[in-house]
Amino acid sequence: MHVIPIPRTVGELELPGFVRSLEPAWAEGGGLPFNLRRVTLRPGETTAPHNHHDTEVWVILDGRGEVVSDQERAQVAAGDTVRLPPLGVHTLRNTAEDRPLTFLTTWWEDMAALDRAHEERLGRPAGGERPVLLLPSFPTPNGELHLGHVVGPFLGADLVRRGLTGRGIDAHLLLGTVGHQSQVAAAAIRQGLSFYELAERNTDAIQEALAAAGIGCDVFVRPSAPEYPRMALEVFERLRADGAVIAKTVASNYCVPCDTFLFEAFVAGACPRCGSHDTAGIECEACALPFADEDLVDPGCATCGTPAEQRDLTRYYLPLEPQREKLTAYLRTTHMSARLRAYVERVLAGPLPDLPVSTVAPDGILVPPGGAEGTGGQRLYSAFELAARFLTALDALAKDRGAAGWREYAEENDPRTVLFFGFDNAFLRTIVFPAVLGSFTDRPALPDTMICNEFYTLDGRKFSTGRLHAIWGREVFGEQTRDQLRLYLAATRPDVRRRDFDIAEYAEFVRTELIGGWELWLTSVDDRLSKHFGGIVPEAGSWNAEAEQFYGQIRELHAQLPRALEPERFDARGAAELVRAFVRRARRFAEVCEDVLGATPPSGDARTCMALELMAVLSLAEVARPLLPVLAARLGEQLGTSGSTAGGAPRWVPAATEVALTGPYFTADVAIRTAADAD
Repeated sequence: MHVIPIPRTVGELELPGFVRSLEPAWAEGGGLPFNLRRVTLRPGETTAPHNHHDTEVWVILDGRGEVVSDQERAQVAAGDTVRLPPLGVHTLRNTAEDRPLTFLTTWWEDMAALDRAHEERLGRPAGGERPVLLLPSFPTPNGELHLGHVVGPFLGADLVRRGLTGRGIDAHLLLGTVGHQSQVAAAAIRQGLSFYELAERNTDAIQEALAAAGIGCDVFVRPSAPEYPRMALEVFERLRADGAVIAKTVASNYCVPCDTFLFEAFVAGACPRCGSHDTAGIECEACALPFADEDLVDPGCATCGTPAEQRDLTRYYLPLEPQREKLTAYLRTTHMSARLRAYVERVLAGPLPDLPVSTVAPDGILVPPGGAEGTGGQRLYSAFELAARFLTALDALAKDRGAAGWREYAEENDPRTVLFFGFDNAFLRTIVFPAVLGSFTDRPALPDTMICNEFYTLDGRKFSTGRLHAIWGREVFGEQTRDQLRLYLAATRPDVRRRDFDIAEYAEFVRTELIGGWELWLTSVDDRLSKHFGGIVPEAGSWNAEAEQFYGQIRELHAQLPRALEPERFDARGAAELVRAFVRRARRFAEVCEDVLGATPPSGDARTCMALELMAVLSLAEVARPLLPVLAARLGEQLGTSGSTAGGAPRWVPAATEVALTGPYFTADVAIRTAADAD
């Protein structure tokens, strides 16, 4: 006989022999066809969020709690059993204040159950049918938008928005430009302009570039929007009143000749983590790890070059270490790439810094009086304002949709939020944004998905606005070049590694693959339809083996490409490759059509092949619409169809429809000049 004793009082948890999680002695040695452990949770304790490929069953032995599995919740008590399917992220929390919760967990490998769970998860978006708020990092208006900017957060958010809305899911892209960053102030000083003169002028150029690239948004917050400072101050004053924001005095970098403290763009120095000099703010562009202002190595004034000295300065801070447990639990349930998750684990492995909330700056939102001595005249730190920028945009969206404001919209719609950002901003988006937003409100829920990209390089070097090593978005995108450039950018997107934009390679891609491949295929389809059917779509007849195979490939495109554009599975490069591979398959099937259509009069097989070719063109127009919106609209018009069934099954171009696929669809005029060439 083997007995597993369990604690039933809080006092028993303090006994010397108590072990939180224990495998019974009789279960050791691997002789059982399953694994087994007894686990006890203290009052208020929660298991770490996790998932696995095994099937798991919990038997609640004593106490009561709450189970969460993939955001589905259930209350459990002694005697209840819970089956947890493979891959779902799950936790168990002891909801009692005065009693332990003990459960028996068993788990075993079941590959058939894993396959079923995998297929089921592929068939449903992680967020269900909830509205989706897409939040890319707002661009900094210290200059124009270049391709390095476009290829990351903005094209990514646009692809997801188009993919979701094409499937009937309510998706909203929230955009604007950064309100008060020192890079804008420094650039304005160099150009002899006021902060808002430069910010508003560059914001105009940024909006032009986004429109040229076909990237639309539901809301755009400009730097001078009066709603934005009001929201930022509301967040600040609430957190200061709650004691989350505190004042403390720290030795800070100071320039004697300029008679000012040095922060962000006004201070030069090396990262204390990796030694890089690509530092501006409280995180390094090279390693993305955070550091305190005063920890810069060899700090100096970026304006006059004088080495900095240290002087005491009282500022407001939001300590992040007290939020460690909350942030850790939250981030474990958030969809993100393996690279970003490794970064998050690295940050959480050390002490979390205190986030600066106020700073000495020439421009920005003045900190309201009534607080700590010595903070008069300071401005809100731009990193702290991230949550306020989001809420300002959400408030505008809410009012556009008839709600009283962001709170009412969030309460009634329970939207999910997806972040898009570059790896150099990883600390601000994974740690700072949820810390500030979560301290201020629990609705809307914190982002459930984070989509991160690496740097895009130009001829092997990082795009740079200041050094004019860039290609301006509003110059390179046009009605004739938009789609081919969007497709190339998606295909070379720096998702988890840096990738390079090569002007010669792009020109070759357009010349050989698009004009020499896609264009010729579409022209050949039109030629076959005109020659053999007088330009009238035939009704399908009998099927040969090649037709069945090609129909399966069309179905694969309809199933796979929309999944690649779901937030939690987002893969722009994968989506681009699916489309490119599909056209290659369509060109091979065109050879079959040529052979079958050689018979006179056209056989039933010939009608089916022709109808399938037109189905393939229609599928390209419908499913690839997020990547190629101009081409999709044009093909849809020429096929006499409208709408999008990106998440649905393939459909025929109606028989007896008159169709003329007339190009050209792409242009060989791909002359691209860099900003340095244009200067």
